[in-house]
Amino acid sequence: MTDSENQLNSFRQWVRDQQPILSSLETDEFLLQFLRITNFNLDNAKEWLARFWKHRTENPQWFTDRDLLKNTVMCEIAETAYYLQLPKETNGKEHIAIMRMACHDPTKYSLDDVTKYAFAVTDVLNRQEKVQTHGLIILFDLSDMKLHHISQFTPDRTQRYVDCWEKMYPVKLNQIHFYNYPCIFDPILHLFRMFLSRKINEKLFLHPKTSDESTNKALHQYIDPSLLPAEYGGQLGPIEDVNKTFVQWVKQQNYYIRQLDQYSVDPKQASQVLKTMQNEQD
Repeated sequence: MTDSENQLNSFRQWVRDQQPILSSLETDEFLLQFLRITNFNLDNAKEWLARFWKHRTENPQWFTDRDLLKNTVMCEIAETAYYLQLPKETNGKEHIAIMRMACHDPTKYSLDDVTKYAFAVTDVLNRQEKVQTHGLIILFDLSDMKLHHISQFTPDRTQRYVDCWEKMYPVKLNQIHFYNYPCIFDPILHLFRMFLSRKINEKLFLHPKTSDESTNKALHQYIDPSLLPAEYGGQLGPIEDVNKTFVQWVKQQNYYIRQLDQYSVDPKQASQVLKTMQNEQD
């Protein structure tokens, strides 16, 4: 048995030993996410898994009722191409995802609505071994951002949002691009930077809203046009067409999203578990 297999088996036994405080999926595929993001450091993987379930349990507005086949609001948001993974990888085998943060009508769909969909998609994206090992590039498209979109980013909601990305998800974020960045987003970016770690802050790239040509040219310094939809000066065709194929793929994995929603943790006891683990590592 290899060292990796030993770590995986030890991790699974630890998960079982935490019941009923911690109720978790324990398949190889799921647990490997936490081992890979921590370079198979078992103590760090345990801590990350406890945080994963703690943050989800504390944010039911984003992690319940996420059936992509039955939740009407989520189905409608999916059709807007709000968040999708592009079909081609970079030369470094990274996957690219685009989140169009203002493509929805904010009077019809709340920030919690679109975030629920985005995190459901992220659950599916992070199942992929290449995403776990080679990482993800995310492009936050701020085109058409209005005050009504921005006003929903309260400090508390923004911190919860950032914490879910950085402290909950075992996802390797290699680059984070803000495309068509408008000045009215400055206060929100300030909040993002406050709550993000220094390591993640260094991976942020801003592409201010100027002309389409100059903004795309700046983006292409990091992402080759052959990997991008037409809206970003790319060669993949319209983003709506790319999204149709992507949504079909995500809905095929709806069972996994529903499976995750069956698990949870007692937040207070999870905090104690985390504190104990941190004390043991000190």
